[in-house]
Amino acid sequence: MNNKYIKTAVIIIPILMAAICLTLAVRNDNQASMPIPMSLTFTGEYSYDGDNWYPYNKDSDMSALDGDVTVKGHFDVDISEGAILNFYCNHIGVSMYVNEEQVYMDAPTEIRNYGIDLMPSMCGKRWAQILCPEITEEDEVEFRFINYHKYGNKEAYKELLTTCLIAPLDKTVLETYLKPYINPFEIIGTGLLIVGIMLLGSSVYAAVLKSRMANHLIKTGIMTLFVGGYTVLDMMMVYFTDELLVMRTYGAQLCLMLGVYFLGLNICDIITEKYKKTAEMVMGASGIIDLLVIAVAISGKALLYDTRMVWERSQCIVSLILIALCFLELKKEKKKGTELITYILIHIAILLDFIGVGYHMYYSGICFKVAFVVMLLVILFQGVKQVVMDHQASIKNKKMKAELENSRITVMLSQIQPHFLYNSLTSVMDLCDRNPKQAKAAIADFADYLRGNLSSLKTENLISFGTELEHIEKYLRLEKLRFEDELEVVYDIQARDFMLPALSVQPLVENAVKHGVGQKIGGGTVTIHTTETENEYIICVTDDGVGFTEGEYADDGGTHVGIENIKKRLDMMINARLEMESKKGIGTKACIFIPKRRDETCIS
Repeated sequence: MNNKYIKTAVIIIPILMAAICLTLAVRNDNQASMPIPMSLTFTGEYSYDGDNWYPYNKDSDMSALDGDVTVKGHFDVDISEGAILNFYCNHIGVSMYVNEEQVYMDAPTEIRNYGIDLMPSMCGKRWAQILCPEITEEDEVEFRFINYHKYGNKEAYKELLTTCLIAPLDKTVLETYLKPYINPFEIIGTGLLIVGIMLLGSSVYAAVLKSRMANHLIKTGIMTLFVGGYTVLDMMMVYFTDELLVMRTYGAQLCLMLGVYFLGLNICDIITEKYKKTAEMVMGASGIIDLLVIAVAISGKALLYDTRMVWERSQCIVSLILIALCFLELKKEKKKGTELITYILIHIAILLDFIGVGYHMYYSGICFKVAFVVMLLVILFQGVKQVVMDHQASIKNKKMKAELENSRITVMLSQIQPHFLYNSLTSVMDLCDRNPKQAKAAIADFADYLRGNLSSLKTENLISFGTELEHIEKYLRLEKLRFEDELEVVYDIQARDFMLPALSVQPLVENAVKHGVGQKIGGGTVTIHTTETENEYIICVTDDGVGFTEGEYADDGGTHVGIENIKKRLDMMINARLEMESKKGIGTKACIFIPKRRDETCIS
């Protein structure tokens, strides 16, 4: 026993000691910490026309949407020669002067001076770095701002002035400084990309299994990928990679557009017939607008960023209509409440982002991103719940199939009763002398009747009503041989293009003959009627025989068991129901109601 403890200690103690050593070394590390960027405060005045000047501070009402601006003022600290000045440019051009001497001009400003239109490679968000001359608190610093777009970046000028930082040329320092702002969205964006790939993989598997969820999973996966791409490309961290400026700017916008588009397509999937066409028409129009916007950017007629106003305004209308449709669907389909509410909330979030609620320089589309993550968590939760339910349904289906097998055999055996065989063969024997031709036809009907009943033992699939009707006709022709004029049959067939379990109607016809008109003096009429409504097919078997009371029906073990088995098979296989009504001395009516839209748990 002692040897066992010694062997364990030999393994664990070195590991623990190594961990303690490393922890203490890191804790007592006296290396120089990474320098922290020094934030600068700029104060002064600004002017749109060079004549009228207004005081500037961080609370000033200076808008990039009102035109180009010149800002003059001072930094609150001295900047030594060779220091690196960093500031954030959001789709604007900027040049900087110290005591009226130019120290910096970016590419957008330079090409404008040459009269050249702004190119995609000049349009975007980026961090600029300037190697500064010596600047004291008394030196006049002038920024000249240009906004090419006149849209979407109202705070851009103020953002630049409030993000002025002195940091080393090594961008790692600035990245580390900004990381706390970016980490949550970096994690979210990466997570969304991973989830999107997983959903697409699941959709392929579902497609192989021919699952009804495959199409929805594909759309959800693509939507998640695009929103993940938008979240990653919209992060401030990627703006240090200047050579990716075009990809970031165009990529973020296109990912946003397509993510919102596939979100709408997913809403179309869960909205039912009454509002589905409206939703599909709205998304069709949205898709056309998206294509036109992209086509304009491809043609070079306008930058993609400049078309965003058109897209956002059209999307506002689309979102409002989809929100209304989701509310209407919610009133009708309570069981879809959770999913519908999440779609409503995410479109409200889209509208909030379009009007600028929660906007900050470190991120845009914050409401949409947060709402989308919440929605995705709901979808994933429902997916896990559906897997559990499918597993339970699978177990239930196996049990139901075993019960169906037993009930099918019971129904089949109940249809081949000795008295029927005896009566049919006796009738055929009488015909052999009187009418050999009719006897031959009767034998063929009898053989087909037996074959049809025996076939029901082998098939688990649904059959067409036409096939069931042929079987009924053979049975009734055999019964006519015995009852002759005492049995009248009326066929009123107005619908036949539907499927049902084998031997669903034939037992009802037999009951009508055997327990209805067959017990009535002088016989009677059996009517077989089919019709359809908007939601279901209806089959009715009616007789004007002796009828029965509810108590008599329950006491008749054979008939009662047979009818109950038919009810069970109809319910399990096609979610149909059987209803019977009878009055003593008047007759009996049995009707089967088959829904056109079946429940997903039925066995077909």
